[in-house]
Amino acid sequence: MMGAAKTQAASSQVARTAGAAHRWHDWWPEIAIIGLAALTRFWRLDYHSFWFDEAVSLDWAEDNPAFIWANTFPLLNDKHPPAYYLLLHYWQKGLAFLGLEHSDAALRSLGALLGVLTVLGVLLLVRRLSGRAASVLAGALVALSPALVWYSQELRMFQPATTGVVWAAYCLARGWQGRTFARRMGWWSGLIAAFTFALYSYLFSAFLLPAAGLTLIGLWWQASRPDTAAATLPAALAPPIRRFLEGSAALAVTGALFLPLAIHAWLVNDSEGQPGQAFMDFAATMVRQLQIFTIWRAGWLDWWVTAALAFFGVLVIMGLLGPSPATEDAGRHPDDRLWLWLWIGTPLLIGNLLLAVSDTVFNEDRYFVFLAPFVLWAAARGAIVPVLRRRSAAWLVGGAACVLLAGALPALWAPAMLREDWRAAAGYIAAYERQSPGVPGAVLSHVDFTSDALKWYLRPARTEAEMPLYFPFGGVLQPEDAEGVVAPPIRGIVDSGAATLWLVQSHLDGVDDSRVVHGWLSQHYPAITEQYPTGIQLTGFALRHRYDALPALSDGASVLDVELAPGLRLLACEIMTPQLSATDDRMHPPSGWVHVRLWWRASGAIDQDYFPSVQMVGPEGVWGDRLYRDGEVLRRDPPSTWPVETIVRDEVDINLNPMTPAGTYPVNVRLRDSAGADVGSTATCGSVVVE
Repeated sequence: MMGAAKTQAASSQVARTAGAAHRWHDWWPEIAIIGLAALTRFWRLDYHSFWFDEAVSLDWAEDNPAFIWANTFPLLNDKHPPAYYLLLHYWQKGLAFLGLEHSDAALRSLGALLGVLTVLGVLLLVRRLSGRAASVLAGALVALSPALVWYSQELRMFQPATTGVVWAAYCLARGWQGRTFARRMGWWSGLIAAFTFALYSYLFSAFLLPAAGLTLIGLWWQASRPDTAAATLPAALAPPIRRFLEGSAALAVTGALFLPLAIHAWLVNDSEGQPGQAFMDFAATMVRQLQIFTIWRAGWLDWWVTAALAFFGVLVIMGLLGPSPATEDAGRHPDDRLWLWLWIGTPLLIGNLLLAVSDTVFNEDRYFVFLAPFVLWAAARGAIVPVLRRRSAAWLVGGAACVLLAGALPALWAPAMLREDWRAAAGYIAAYERQSPGVPGAVLSHVDFTSDALKWYLRPARTEAEMPLYFPFGGVLQPEDAEGVVAPPIRGIVDSGAATLWLVQSHLDGVDDSRVVHGWLSQHYPAITEQYPTGIQLTGFALRHRYDALPALSDGASVLDVELAPGLRLLACEIMTPQLSATDDRMHPPSGWVHVRLWWRASGAIDQDYFPSVQMVGPEGVWGDRLYRDGEVLRRDPPSTWPVETIVRDEVDINLNPMTPAGTYPVNVRLRDSAGADVGSTATCGSVVVE
């Protein structure tokens, strides 16, 4: 008897193992696609720094939920509704338990997960409506879509809204096909939840509400036709009118939940653009949308881009017009083209009509990105249509589409895609300040809307007490505001003891169009460096450059105290960037800059205005020479004006030859007289390692 029990147990184990293997065999393509979606979306999550819009999301998320709702639901303080901000709030709170609330990658993983959920929703939806072959290809295309990958890695509401509308479509399909009332109610509830989340994340999601309603009407009409009723109404399904009424009720509840937000949107709508014309530039707009949904910003030759768009355009047209492939659910959905025409066409129709109200409807790539899964579904269907004749040709076409999208992906993690490189800006400031114990700094920007991203990346390096951040200007600055508005807070920063001021400029249009702040600082203080991370101008000003005694120097400083011209001694030299690359693609492409701080002393009367030559040299000759700026220290404060024993801080940038070989190079300093001729001896103030 025990032997029989063991035999039965062994047989059960074999059956379970065989069942697991069978399930793996059945679902391995879908599992592989989900893995691909995760790989593309979690790849290099922290390559790009948070830009202004993402900093806005973080700013909202760090508030309490009641405040978020009260200030975003009316759409007055932010043009986007509160659902995503609330979700990000709780996500960040959850990460805090792991100590990851300030991790770029951990915060962005929320969008990456939602992106993976979008791919899963596409796999399930398309398999149910267009068959497995189409679902596998559609899932792969969505997994590889550059625009969808990009917005999955951004702390904004566009990917969450896309996830919501895809799952709303799937819930609609399952609700219509549900065999029992309880199951249908579950799917209709899912429809309400998914759609409401999308609507309360991004207002343009509302363009798909009419599509969902029209889909229900189309399904009812299809199921009620005498020639299809027998095929579309198996005995286990409820009558079409009942399913139609249930779905209509679900959409009515969704509409009712959205109505208060829609009213706010209507009341605050003051159109960001000017009235245009309905369907203006229609062809160009549709081509641009196709590019957004497919290869997006691939940096290819023009003819390659044109050929790729033509290829995808043909696939989409074939998908919209081609016959329906047989599916396991063909009896319930005789024609899946209904979904594609309505879920792609309705939002685009509404958008083109709204051009008569505002010409900005299609201005940004992200505005209609929630349509990308449906357009890629159409492309996948267009590739699968040849299955009816020759399967190998279909997979060849589908494989080519996947290769094109995969080939466009690397551009996402390239310097050309940087928008506002706040990490680079903050990193430069923090690195400088770490090496400046005797030269304390402060940071100044125009208004506080740039503070969030800057503070975010300065946070690990310096506290605000160590290096204060100032955002004193609240309105639009005019040239006449220079002395009355700009000067007082800057003089207050000087009085606080700061010796260096970092002016961070970004988003100045409509705030400081005349560059009043930069102009006033340039008139009153010498510039020590200028850096240009993408979307930002970073300028260092020496609020103090004359000293009675040599302040504390960095650990790597070279104390020289050598006379390079009569009455003029080089006391010390600090190489602020002792290790760098010859090329640069973040701060000032294409070449790296060595930043050097020189400390001069007037040991006696100086008879003329000397100017230093600072070079990085090698056995082959000069590999880097200093940049000359009109507003630098020795131009604004010439040596002939220095009182005896005055110590002067001078800072220069050496521009490297991008072809500089890797190695260690000395930095040489020499003086030139007022005629430009070299005088005196040469001092070596340290070395630079070029990687």
